Amino acid sequence: MTLRRTVRWNVPLVAGLFAAGVGVFFEEPTTLLLAVPAFVFAAYGHLAPKSGTTLEIERTVSADHPAHGETVEVTTTVRNAGRRPVFDLRVVDGVPRLLSVEDGSARHTAVLGPDEETTFSYTVVATHGVHRFEPASVLVRDLAGGTEVADSLETETVLACQPTVRTLPTDRAMRRRHGSSTPIETDDGLEFAAVREYRRGDPVNRIDWNRYARSGTLSTVRFRDERSRSIVLCLDARTQSYHAAGSDEPHAVACEVAAARAVIDAIEKRDEPIGAAVLGPKFEWIPPGSAHHVATVRRALELETDGIVPVDPPSSNRRSEAAPFDEQVRTVGGRLARKADVVLFSPLLDDDPIDATRTLESAGCSVAVLSPDVTTDRSLGTELARLQRDNRIGSLRRSGTDVIDWRPDRSLEMAIQRGIRP
Repeated sequence: MTLRRTVRWNVPLVAGLFAAGVGVFFEEPTTLLLAVPAFVFAAYGHLAPKSGTTLEIERTVSADHPAHGETVEVTTTVRNAGRRPVFDLRVVDGVPRLLSVEDGSARHTAVLGPDEETTFSYTVVATHGVHRFEPASVLVRDLAGGTEVADSLETETVLACQPTVRTLPTDRAMRRRHGSSTPIETDDGLEFAAVREYRRGDPVNRIDWNRYARSGTLSTVRFRDERSRSIVLCLDARTQSYHAAGSDEPHAVACEVAAARAVIDAIEKRDEPIGAAVLGPKFEWIPPGSAHHVATVRRALELETDGIVPVDPPSSNRRSEAAPFDEQVRTVGGRLARKADVVLFSPLLDDDPIDATRTLESAGCSVAVLSPDVTTDRSLGTELARLQRDNRIGSLRRSGTDVIDWRPDRSLEMAIQRGIRP
């Protein structure tokens, strides 16, 4: 909370001093009397009762999990919980940076008596990602307008606009390694992983009958195939990847994060080890871990918070302390040591991701590329960028790499199925 004085009442004070000075200098009583009203106004501004307010905020949204492009109505209510009236209230709601207001306004003014409230609404267009509203900024002025109090009102509001998938970009690579038929489950080549609650459809030979005999509770012993590999999600977060199809569209990195989080949810259901890497001005690495590790990766890959992916592109005049992109890729390949399936998320706006794919494959990793399409055909230059991107996709596919070409306004699940289709 910040309390500061305004300059509203400085003008009559200066005018009064000027009139008084002129009256004294020229010995004019009439001019001296003209200073009296000015001094009265100036004194009122300094002696008027100051505003001691207690404000509360409540915010609701018409949909917590909207689809991409869906219009969501946001309703914000501010209540005066104090004993004194609020004569001049100004509110600016904390709209997330990646959401744009389509109708109405996130700004509002009102006069509130004790226990009174004011409500205003506006609509935003949902875009891919988990969007957390920031605290609303409020400004309260007293009756005289001589002082103002700046404060922020916080309430938890989240819009989660995420695609859902069942198919993993790495599924085709897994089928190539193990064949299309389901292997007979034996203990050969398997290692004990964990005991979990029984789920309908679990194989009978995986039920922990000893525990059932002791407690009467069904549980399933989970084994991990020693041939199974971790899944590592690599995000291309270079400055040039923060490109959007339009001013009101999410940039490619936001789409990468949304797709990665959808893939994380699918991986979690399969109890696969998972890791993540962010390639860009700041290199980040989360080594692959077991099932409980999924929550760590999910929290890290979240925009609008203290995640490891910046919501905005790094400043071009700020010197990067990270290694070059190709060196970061070699670091990831060296740390995985032939034991991972990699999903590289990139808009493919230049040739570096192609080189990265080949580097990881030469390190023994199986790589699938998931590429959000943020190109347009609105001009000759953007049409050329689209053609170049199509050529890069073709080059990767001809070399045997699975590429998921995803338009963010279309189904991600369908894009993955098309991308890994033989």
